[in-house]
Amino acid sequence: DNARLSYSEIGKSVGISRVAVKKRMDAMENAGVIRGYRTVIDEEQAQEGIRYTIDIEALPEEYPNVVKTLQDDPKLEEIYSTTGECRIHCVGRSRNKSTMEAHVNYLFNHTKGIRKVSWHILMSDLRKGSVDAESKN
Repeated sequence: DNARLSYSEIGKSVGISRVAVKKRMDAMENAGVIRGYRTVIDEEQAQEGIRYTIDIEALPEEYPNVVKTLQDDPKLEEIYSTTGECRIHCVGRSRNKSTMEAHVNYLFNHTKGIRKVSWHILMSDLRKGSVDAESKN
C-alpha cells in the first residue's frame, strides 16, 4: 500500500527482519512480481486552476493549420481528433474562469479556420466517487 515504507517498517508490520524484507523484495522484483513503484498524483490537489474542454469544428481546408496552432498552445494539455468532419477535442488548464474564457476567445478569434467552438469547465472526476450519482437522478 505504501512503496515509501522502509524495509525496517515493513519488517515490523509482518514480523520479519529488515534484511529478510530486502531479500524478498529483491526476489519479487527479479521475478517480475513487483514491476515498479509509482507516484499517484491527484490532479485536483496538485495543480492550481481549473480544467476545461474545448470542442472545435474546423474548416476542412484549414484543418492542418488549426491542429498545428493547438499543438503549439502550452495551455492545452490534451488534443484529440474526434468523429465528425474536422472536429477536435482539447483539454486545457487556466488559473480561473476569466483566463479560460480569454484563452478560448483568443483561439476562436485568432486561429484561421475555426468554424465553431464550445467549451466546458470540468467539475469532478466521477470515477473517484466525488459525486453521489444516485442523488443526481
